[in-house]
Amino acid sequence: MNDPKIPRANRPDPLTRFSLMIRERFSLEEDKAQEVGIIQSISKGIEFKGINFWTLIFAIFIVSIGLNVNSTAVIIGAMLISPLMGPIMGIGLDIGINDQTMIQ
Repeated sequence: MNDPKIPRANRPDPLTRFSLMIRERFSLEEDKAQEVGIIQSISKGIEFKGINFWTLIFAIFIVSIGLNVNSTAVIIGAMLISPLMGPIMGIGLDIGINDQTMIQ
Protein backbone atom coordinates (compact mmCIF):
# COMPACT_ATOMS: atom_id res chain seq x y z
CA MET A 1 0.00 0.00 0.00
CA ASN A 2 2.99 2.35 0.43
CA ASP A 3 3.71 2.45 -3.27
CA PRO A 4 5.85 5.54 -4.03
CA LYS A 5 4.27 5.77 -7.49
CA ILE A 6 0.86 6.62 -6.00
CA PRO A 7 0.65 10.25 -4.92
CA ARG A 8 0.27 10.72 -1.18
CA ALA A 9 -3.14 12.40 -1.62
CA ASN A 10 -4.56 9.28 -3.42
CA ARG A 11 -3.37 6.70 -0.88
CA PRO A 12 -6.06 5.26 1.39
CA ASP A 13 -5.97 6.35 5.00
CA PRO A 14 -4.90 3.86 7.71
CA LEU A 15 -8.46 3.10 8.78
CA THR A 16 -9.44 2.18 5.21
CA ARG A 17 -6.34 0.02 4.82
CA PHE A 18 -7.10 -1.70 8.12
CA SER A 19 -10.72 -2.40 7.13
CA LEU A 20 -9.56 -3.77 3.76
CA MET A 21 -7.06 -6.02 5.51
CA ILE A 22 -9.71 -7.34 7.93
CA ARG A 23 -12.22 -7.87 5.11
CA GLU A 24 -9.59 -9.79 3.13
CA ARG A 25 -8.59 -11.96 6.09
CA PHE A 26 -12.13 -12.96 7.00
CA SER A 27 -13.47 -13.33 3.46
CA LEU A 28 -15.19 -16.64 2.76
CA GLU A 29 -15.22 -16.24 -1.02
CA GLU A 30 -12.06 -18.32 -1.52
CA ASP A 31 -13.54 -21.47 0.05
CA LYS A 32 -17.06 -20.99 -1.28
CA ALA A 33 -18.49 -24.02 -3.10
CA GLN A 34 -20.41 -23.83 -6.36
CA GLU A 35 -24.15 -23.46 -5.79
CA VAL A 36 -25.11 -25.77 -8.66
CA GLY A 37 -22.93 -28.58 -7.28
CA ILE A 38 -24.44 -28.24 -3.82
CA ILE A 39 -28.01 -28.38 -5.14
CA GLN A 40 -27.21 -31.45 -7.26
CA SER A 41 -25.56 -33.21 -4.31
CA ILE A 42 -28.50 -32.54 -1.98
CA SER A 43 -31.02 -33.54 -4.67
CA LYS A 44 -29.20 -36.83 -5.19
CA GLY A 45 -29.34 -37.71 -1.48
CA ILE A 46 -33.06 -37.05 -1.04
CA GLU A 47 -34.49 -40.14 -2.70
CA PHE A 48 -34.61 -43.46 -0.90
CA LYS A 49 -33.24 -45.67 -3.65
CA GLY A 50 -30.44 -48.18 -3.73
CA ILE A 51 -27.91 -47.81 -0.94
CA ASN A 52 -29.94 -45.18 0.93
CA PHE A 53 -32.90 -47.55 1.16
CA TRP A 54 -30.80 -50.47 2.40
CA THR A 55 -28.99 -48.28 4.92
CA LEU A 56 -32.35 -47.08 6.26
CA ILE A 57 -33.57 -50.67 6.64
CA PHE A 58 -30.46 -51.67 8.60
CA ALA A 59 -30.63 -48.52 10.73
CA ILE A 60 -34.25 -49.35 11.63
CA PHE A 61 -33.20 -52.91 12.49
CA ILE A 62 -30.35 -51.68 14.72
CA VAL A 63 -32.49 -49.08 16.49
CA SER A 64 -35.15 -51.74 17.14
CA ILE A 65 -32.54 -53.90 18.85
CA GLY A 66 -31.34 -50.88 20.84
CA LEU A 67 -34.88 -50.12 22.00
CA ASN A 68 -35.47 -53.74 22.99
CA VAL A 69 -32.30 -53.95 25.09
CA ASN A 70 -32.66 -50.37 26.35
CA SER A 71 -29.21 -49.35 25.08
CA THR A 72 -28.66 -45.65 24.48
CA ALA A 73 -25.36 -46.30 22.68
CA VAL A 74 -26.99 -48.60 20.12
CA ILE A 75 -29.79 -46.10 19.48
CA ILE A 76 -27.27 -43.30 18.93
CA GLY A 77 -25.26 -45.60 16.64
CA ALA A 78 -28.38 -46.27 14.56
CA MET A 79 -28.99 -42.54 14.31
CA LEU A 80 -25.43 -42.06 13.05
CA ILE A 81 -25.78 -44.56 10.21
CA SER A 82 -29.30 -43.48 9.28
CA PRO A 83 -29.52 -41.86 5.82
CA LEU A 84 -32.12 -39.31 6.93
CA MET A 85 -29.73 -36.38 6.63
CA GLY A 86 -30.34 -36.13 2.87
CA PRO A 87 -34.09 -35.53 3.16
CA ILE A 88 -33.56 -33.15 6.10
CA MET A 89 -31.08 -31.11 4.06
CA GLY A 90 -33.48 -31.22 1.10
CA ILE A 91 -36.26 -29.71 3.19
CA GLY A 92 -33.88 -27.03 4.45
CA LEU A 93 -32.77 -26.24 0.91
CA ASP A 94 -36.37 -26.04 -0.30
CA ILE A 95 -37.24 -23.64 2.48
CA GLY A 96 -34.08 -21.60 1.87
CA ILE A 97 -34.56 -21.14 -1.87
CA ASN A 98 -38.37 -21.24 -1.71
CA ASP A 99 -38.64 -24.07 -4.22
CA GLN A 100 -41.01 -26.87 -3.29
CA THR A 101 -39.87 -29.41 -5.92
CA MET A 102 -37.74 -31.50 -3.57
CA ILE A 103 -40.40 -31.97 -0.89
CA GLN A 104 -42.96 -33.59 -3.19
